[in-house]
Amino acid sequence: MDEDNAWDWPLLLYAGTVILRRSEKEFWRMTPRKLRALFNVHVEVNKTDDKKSDNRKGYIDEVIR
Repeated sequence: MDEDNAWDWPLLLYAGTVILRRSEKEFWRMTPRKLRALFNVHVEVNKTDDKKSDNRKGYIDEVIR
């Protein structure tokens, strides 16, 4: 297999077991399609944008009353 097209197994294992909190057994039984789908959901749920979080700048006297 050409190394340029090889899968990065350590990265995939990390994503499956650490980020997605699956056991190694669950990881190795998972299809690549399922792993990608779960990871995409994880990214979507955990993304931060201005609509999800209130990151407005202000002064301390506006917060403490």
